Amino acid sequence: MITRRDWLKGVSLGAGGVVFSPLIRSLAAQVEGKYQRPKRVVFILFDNGFHEPGAQPAGVPLEGETRRELPLGPLTLPKDIDPFAPYKDRMLILQGLRGEHVSPSHGAGFGALTGMPGGGGEEKYGRVLAESIDAALARLEPGIFPILALGVDPGRPQTSTVYCSSAWGPGRAIPVQCRPELAYESLFGSTGATRNEFVTRSNLLDFVAEDVKGLRKRLAGPEQQQLEYHLSALESLSRRNRLLDSLESKGELARHAPKRPAAPPQLMPEILTAQFDIAAAALTTGLTRAVTLSSGLCRILTLPYSGFSNLGVHSAGHNEEDPELKMSGFQILAMIRRFLAERTVELMKKLQAIPEDGGTMLDNTLIVFTSDSANWQHSDGKNWPFVLIGNLGGRLKTGRLVCYPMKTYARSVSKHTSSEKYLLGIAPPTNPTINALYCTLLHAAGAPREHFNLTGSNKEADKPGPLRELLY
Repeated sequence: MITRRDWLKGVSLGAGGVVFSPLIRSLAAQVEGKYQRPKRVVFILFDNGFHEPGAQPAGVPLEGETRRELPLGPLTLPKDIDPFAPYKDRMLILQGLRGEHVSPSHGAGFGALTGMPGGGGEEKYGRVLAESIDAALARLEPGIFPILALGVDPGRPQTSTVYCSSAWGPGRAIPVQCRPELAYESLFGSTGATRNEFVTRSNLLDFVAEDVKGLRKRLAGPEQQQLEYHLSALESLSRRNRLLDSLESKGELARHAPKRPAAPPQLMPEILTAQFDIAAAALTTGLTRAVTLSSGLCRILTLPYSGFSNLGVHSAGHNEEDPELKMSGFQILAMIRRFLAERTVELMKKLQAIPEDGGTMLDNTLIVFTSDSANWQHSDGKNWPFVLIGNLGGRLKTGRLVCYPMKTYARSVSKHTSSEKYLLGIAPPTNPTINALYCTLLHAAGAPREHFNLTGSNKEADKPGPLRELLY
């Protein structure tokens, strides 16, 4: 008689081999007593800066001479990140870190995740000087796809693959896929799924139906429950669009008319939503444990945020007015940041719905939400706000706002035909760098380093070791 343990160790699948092998490996490890709690990381990058008012809770001064740590519970989050409010106990907001070695004026390029020079425009995409933090974390527990890098190019939906944010090391950039239908095919292509199935809203489960039947017959109890959650994650890719299909199919004329393939997403909101759906499916099915999603590809161009505003990206960063929306550029950027926060929360809810190791998948996931342009367009990197959600297995101290020492000054920024003052943070040279934060994440993930991409210097900002105030 074949035992459950022997079957799990020796099972082979047909079309669904890639899709289901992470689940089978996990179940086999549990049966053998070799299961280890997985760790997942998700980086959400956006362009044109993370404006201080969009990250700082209401009523808390940005300026201070010493490091301040406040519980988030009683604080009111700004509208930009208000969707994260139900997860305050998991959140860590950081103000006052410096991009000491980065020039993020028009987007930091690779510098946003490496903490090193290497950004500023398309002509510098190939300038990769170091490993990025998402790649460093992805190496620790790689999935079938070690890292999934997805992007959205404002105003240019035809963009396919670029190199902008992530790298395995010097000169080893990781491609960022900007077209959801191609990302879908690359992840699930071994099942027979193609970009056309994505475009026409087909159900991925159709391609692995026989494998599903076989697995259901052989699994029992908790393993079968995990399979059902696995299937639900795959089905979520097409559930919303299948409902749209059913509505369109009502009526005799529609029923007999030839069905034309839908076009791939063209507008930023549509592309972002599709990319987040793909990221959620890849994470929940175990195809990857590391996702980076860049909504501006780490640079600032003149094209508009298609679907959000016809105002150019660069103009929005200068707070010019959109005459159609009657909104200032900063209001448009705040709207986009909130949209990204909402999509991030949708992803979090999908992870939270799946049991894992006595908790949920969300309990074992870290999300890093920040801008590839530090705090503002034309930033000098002297303040780089971050929102972290998750604690990497209980290692990060969450539920807090941490403000490092900062001065502030009022910057004049054009709006309409007048000029308004906006408060910016200026962190002193002795404040820690984003490299120190990335070093801290590696410590929390169980892979300590003395530095991240810095060999050490006499500067206080580059002192070795993690930020102990963020760790248990």
